[in-house]
Amino acid sequence: MTEIDRSDWALPPRTNLPYDAPSAEDLIQAVQEYLSEDLLPKSSGAEKWKLRIAVNSLSIAIRELTERDEDQATYTKIMNELGVEDEASLAEKIKAGELDGNLSDIHKKLSEITRRKLNVSNPLYMKPESP
Repeated sequence: MTEIDRSDWALPPRTNLPYDAPSAEDLIQAVQEYLSEDLLPKSSGAEKWKLRIAVNSLSIAIRELTERDEDQATYTKIMNELGVEDEASLAEKIKAGELDGNLSDIHKKLSEITRRKLNVSNPLYMKPESP
């Protein structure tokens, strides 16, 4: 009878190559859960407020790590479409009047960048209010 090697059956799949588990997101989430589930319920006053800030900051960090590649690609694509390197050079072109005929397109593209930033920093801001 052939013996089956089961030495790695309990290991999670490696999703963050070239690194080993846990990933940065997993580590941040573990700290976030500890703060929100263990410390926050036992705290009060200023300590509770500071813990909420820490938990929210970790949520932002997780979203930033998760969305970074797609957001960077979108930002680069939009800047390229507008013929600029970054927001500072875009501002210079707008100030110089070089893009006056294209302001509605610029507004649409910058709104997409802003929406993506808000989705990371405060995703509830973009959700429609419930009736």
